[in-house]
Amino acid sequence: MESDRQVALLSVALVCALGSAISTLEWLANRRQLRPGGLFGWEIVGSTPLAVGRRLRARLLKRLLVYRSYVVVLLLRLAAVILLPFAIWTQDRAIILTVVGVVLLATLLMNVRSIYGMDGSDQMTTQIYGALFLGYAAGTTLGLEVALWYIAAQACLSYFTSGFAKAVSPQWRRGDNVFRIFNTRTYGFEPVARVLHGRPHLVRVLDWSAFTVEMAFPIGLLVGYPAVLVFVAWGIGFHLMNAVIMGLNSFFWAFVATYPAVIYVSMVAGG
Repeated sequence: MESDRQVALLSVALVCALGSAISTLEWLANRRQLRPGGLFGWEIVGSTPLAVGRRLRARLLKRLLVYRSYVVVLLLRLAAVILLPFAIWTQDRAIILTVVGVVLLATLLMNVRSIYGMDGSDQMTTQIYGALFLGYAAGTTLGLEVALWYIAAQACLSYFTSGFAKAVSPQWRRGDNVFRIFNTRTYGFEPVARVLHGRPHLVRVLDWSAFTVEMAFPIGLLVGYPAVLVFVAWGIGFHLMNAVIMGLNSFFWAFVATYPAVIYVSMVAGG
């Protein structure tokens, strides 16, 4: 079981690091928007209560998150996420804590600096890095076990709450929300909208299947291996579709990164 745990931890780190590398490169490619006067200039995003005032916290954040310093933070994050899977592979606790610590700190700073446009994928990514850091900081097998259980539980909780919110929504129960989403400019995709137009029964099936499977996802922790792969396959397909059609690529990496933990916990809990 120890080898299974190591594979799960390495897989979580690898997928999450891939997503983080992509998002960091996107910020670096668009760093012009981080300059003074840019859409995400510090004079705009730095007006939050957390960063305003003369306290040490505010002064430290200002020093770290102004344009030049923040670009360095992004470069450090990029280097650290590239090294993260190799650090996990070494199983050297000091190396892992150093690398994960840099990734976690840089991610937290990004959450403060890029407060506008944050979504569930950013929150899940932060949870994963936090769990990995605390799991390895504990320095015990139990700590790593708890980290994997926590990541799996976060995934299941996220899916269930998302599905439940849809299930109690009259719009989703009415069965035309999927068409409305694909028919928008922001998240829409005209070829799919054309296919769904005039097919209310198909749209209703898609609406109801979305929140039904989301609410059922926690069952994956109990069914054991290989039955859990049915839920994993659904999740990969679901997020891949959202990435390709709706442009929500960050959700793909953040949530697929939790699946090795889901599979591991299902193997332990479901037998």
